[in-house]
Amino acid sequence: MRHCKLCKFSALCNDLPGVCVLIPYVAIAVVATSLGYLFVTQELL
Repeated sequence: MRHCKLCKFSALCNDLPGVCVLIPYVAIAVVATSLGYLFVTQELL
């Protein structure tokens, strides 16, 4: 199953092809959540 040629985690993609598609969205979600959390905590302090 070579669905993810651009995916750096080729070993994971061979087992879970959907991981290659989800990685960018997960990264964006983590960054947005962390920035939002930092912003809220800074405003509350």
